[in-house]
Amino acid sequence: MAEVNGWIGIVPARSDDEFLLSITEGGRQAISFSMNIHGREHFKYAGDGRMIVSFEPTWPEKRFGDDPHALDHLMDGLRFQITDGGGLDDRVEEDESISSALALIGRITETDIAADWFQAQHSRIRPTS
Repeated sequence: MAEVNGWIGIVPARSDDEFLLSITEGGRQAISFSMNIHGREHFKYAGDGRMIVSFEPTWPEKRFGDDPHALDHLMDGLRFQITDGGGLDDRVEEDESISSALALIGRITETDIAADWFQAQHSRIRPTS
């Protein structure tokens, strides 16, 4: 884990919604970016015990949550969608979608997540029980 601009970054052993929502109770916020065993990416933004918005970076048009468009103002210029069916000229590679998700996290936390987060020294915390 590490702290960046007042946000605490944790690389959890689990990424389920119940865990994410539980750590945001009491007015806290959390961002989750995860990949599952099948290679599917998931971006989630939660606050005060509720899911505000969640989507797959390779298909952000399908958004879920209490306010699916809460981050639209921060997504301007980012390229997530692999294809819109319009042809190869609009194609975005998966790496660019992932980079866009990291850039969005950086915009939310007001830091360069690629440099600040990945180059920072991180601690490891284990449950006490």
